[in-house]
Amino acid sequence: MTPRRPTRVVTCTPKEGRARRDQAQALLDVAELVLGEERREAHVAAALAVLAGIAATDAICGLSLGRWSRGQDHAQAVNLLGEVALRDTTLPTKLRRLLAEKDAAHYSPSLITVEKARAMVRRATALLAEADRL
Repeated sequence: MTPRRPTRVVTCTPKEGRARRDQAQALLDVAELVLGEERREAHVAAALAVLAGIAATDAICGLSLGRWSRGQDHAQAVNLLGEVALRDTTLPTKLRRLLAEKDAAHYSPSLITVEKARAMVRRATALLAEADRL
């Protein structure tokens, strides 16, 4: 039996939510800057897209719910995002897909393809667009 990861949802202030939104924007700006036709750069963009998606999710949850996930279990962040009245109801799925690529983007020696990196940047962009709306 696999031990359960401890869950941790903490309260946050609107100022903290806005700060996470700004961090998401900065990460996404750099991801878009380095995303090109080479797999090496695309891999970096993909890694940044994952971080941008997480930060944007924190901003969405923080600004909408006044709380965000701080645990190691990313499924908890997806579930918390699902509690928000989202304009784009596909955002939890987009986040889930980004998180599914986190290990490959952050820890694998195999490079992510340009096409996959572009898709990841699009998902992070969608999450940030929702955060910008708040």
